[in-house]
Amino acid sequence: SRFDLKFALKDRPDRTQDEKLADHIIMSRTRPELVEPAIDINLLRKYIAYSKQIIAIELTDDAAQRLKEFYVDMRNRYTGEDTNTISITLRQYEALIRMAEASAKIRLDTKIRAEDAERAINLMKYSLSQLGYDYETGRIDIDRVEGGMPAGRRRKIHQVLEIIESLQKTMKEVPVEDVKAAAEEQGIEGIDEIIERLKNEGTLFEPRVGFIKKSR
Repeated sequence: SRFDLKFALKDRPDRTQDEKLADHIIMSRTRPELVEPAIDINLLRKYIAYSKQIIAIELTDDAAQRLKEFYVDMRNRYTGEDTNTISITLRQYEALIRMAEASAKIRLDTKIRAEDAERAINLMKYSLSQLGYDYETGRIDIDRVEGGMPAGRRRKIHQVLEIIESLQKTMKEVPVEDVKAAAEEQGIEGIDEIIERLKNEGTLFEPRVGFIKKSR
């Protein structure tokens, strides 16, 4: 299943915080009656149950316009640049609408207002900045969020394959060192990892040690 939002939870050692968490866990097992939630459980259940009854949700013009502006801006952020990076898709746009609707329901409102749209956008921005940032290109890449290959890595692999194809025009088996030299001239880093990846997926094979060839 897919999630509308994903966040990275960083586990950093902190003596004070670690002691509080350890004490809380011990207390919940030894003296559970002393552990009081921030919101009464029964009240929270009733609140959620009541909010789910709000079915007729109207998307106001202001909210719709704000969501649309954000989506279009993100989609066209890298237009004209030499990149295949896609920062957001229709799936994220639909997720924004769902989150804005959830925000309205939390407020027990039957209308999705601009503030709900803004709340959904802020959550999406934070999620994308955490998991979608491609450090190789300095851009937001939705493929990183979805667990795919970032555009920067795809471009490097494509460049390496072009180098190999070019060298194979004059020789049957291409020396790995020649590929590395050509890649370095183009500023391509991590060539060993790229070649190994292409070999593992069957795009390249090694006819003999130190030589590679593109599979037919």
